[in-house]
Amino acid sequence: MAVPAVLAGVLTGAGDVAIRHHDDALRGHIGYGVRPTARRRGVATWALREMLHEARHIRGLNRVLLVCAADNHASAHTIERCGGALESIRDGDFGPHRRYWIKLPHS
Repeated sequence: MAVPAVLAGVLTGAGDVAIRHHDDALRGHIGYGVRPTARRRGVATWALREMLHEARHIRGLNRVLLVCAADNHASAHTIERCGGALESIRDGDFGPHRRYWIKLPHS
């Protein structure tokens, strides 16, 4: 899915964001990253909320999975702030990770 122009413009140089239309148990449906110099400014929360808004228009997608490293407290906080409910903490190839689900409201 192409990132909306307004979102791409704000994230230029600040980070990346992606929506995956398929179920990706390792990376989740939505992924984001913010470069260190752009952190603690609300960029990740804003980007995640925008992607949640876009994801609700994907046919058949009623909830999204987000995954972060178990020790990535900033990302866990962002996901929880946006409505993420912790499903589990699992061990994986890259170490323990948190799995969150967010229900999508449909218009």
